[in-house]
Parts: sequence; structure tokens; C-alpha cells
Amino acid sequence: MRTARAVMFAQAVASLGIWVVQVLTTIVRLGHNQEVPGSVWLVLVVNPLITILVAVAAALLTRRSWARGLAVVMEVVGVVSALVSVFTGFYQAVIAIVLAIGVIVLVTSSSPRPAHAA
Repeated sequence: MRTARAVMFAQAVASLGIWVVQVLTTIVRLGHNQEVPGSVWLVLVVNPLITILVAVAAALLTRRSWARGLAVVMEVVGVVSALVSVFTGFYQAVIAIVLAIGVIVLVTSSSPRPAHAA
């Protein structure tokens, strides 16, 4: 679980950085009167929300049982978002897909810790 938490925190930081690059790239495209597809706008809105929820899930992963489910859901959402990014020209998002799959495997393969030790 520690590895999953560390990767999830790294994902949140990286996702925020990628979002900044996407915003700047979109601004440049608009400045050159280039068309910006609706999917790019969707990613620009959804990405910060994903970042926040991934960080919350990572922070609570070992403390709250529901955080495991949130982690898996957010990783799946992250994969979908990353696929949209790849299809709109942000090919670095392939790394996010690989990491998300790794986190899903780690979270689902780990047995939950008992709430109280006997």
C-alpha cells in the first residue's frame, strides 16, 4: 500500500504539472487562432478535480476502507482522461496510463488491514 500511496501522490503532482502545460499550450493555440477541440476543454476542467481526488484517496488509503474504492475509481477515471489527452496530442499521458494500471493492481491485490489489532 505504501508504494501505491507514493505513486498516487506522485501522480497528483505530475497531473498538476501536466495540467499547467496543457493550459499554456491551449493559450498558445488560441493566441494563434487555432481551433481547440472540446475534448481539450473537458480535460482542462476535469484534470484538477482528478488531481484533488487522487491526493485525497492516497492520503486516506491506509486509514479509511472507502479510500481503496475511491483510489480504483480515480485511477480508472485517470486512464480515461489520459486517453483523451493522448488522442488530442498530449502523448506524455501514456505514462499516466501505465502508472494508473500499476496502482490499480497494487490496491486491488493488497489485503485490507484490520481496523483494530487484537
